[in-house]
Amino acid sequence: MDKDADMQTIRTRQPMQYAASAGSAFLLSLLACSASAMDPGVGLPGLPAASGSSGTQGEYGPLPLQARQVLTGLGCRLDDTAKARVLHIPGAGGRQDVMVTDNSGSAYHYWLRSFSGNGGSTGYLLQLKGCPASTVGMRAYIARGGAAPQDVTAAVLAQSGLPDAAAMATYATTGVSEMFALIEQLGTVPVLRWIAEPDPDRPIEEDARTIDRGNFVHGGFLLWEGDRFTFHWTIPTAMWPCRRYPTVPCSHDPFVKGP
Repeated sequence: MDKDADMQTIRTRQPMQYAASAGSAFLLSLLACSASAMDPGVGLPGLPAASGSSGTQGEYGPLPLQARQVLTGLGCRLDDTAKARVLHIPGAGGRQDVMVTDNSGSAYHYWLRSFSGNGGSTGYLLQLKGCPASTVGMRAYIARGGAAPQDVTAAVLAQSGLPDAAAMATYATTGVSEMFALIEQLGTVPVLRWIAEPDPDRPIEEDARTIDRGNFVHGGFLLWEGDRFTFHWTIPTAMWPCRRYPTVPCSHDPFVKGP
């Protein structure tokens, strides 16, 4: 049931002319690509509202140039003197990937993870929350060679196996949360997972998506494959290593399979 992918959408509170003032052809072309792909009401499941961006890894320091270019091109106004929490991650071909946010937790304004790939390609997952630009959930881009990043959000979403609106409405009646992105493994592997959580005081009936005896609902995995994002219903254990304190317990998880 594995499928190729793409992803989300952006809503800006301010016009995105900030990039133009930077005088960069890269940023100008990025804006042109973004404007043509906007769909303000549709996006990939985003970071959990309560906990926000991951703050347990990385250190505060200068925002890497590549991340700065992408964020500025999408309308973020960045303080050159401000520090960001930056996690450096070994990438493909000896390149270096990053996961960055301005503030740990729910008070973040931007979050971005880059993925180096084949032939000079680079993937990006990002979410903006008032920098002053904002996204509806998470957004995905792919840059190939020296070209500006292209928005692939809609294609990822269309080819994913996420629960549809009717299924989520049914879950909601039993106290299940919206789907959100579990990014706790992104510092180690190029994979995020979408899950939803039932109300702990209202057990739900187990079905084809439930994990850990009904304590979580599975939405699927998004994997960076070197030149594209692909959706996966299940994933090998090596691509979702068991952490010491995982959000989803390693046992009773039928969607993570060896080796």
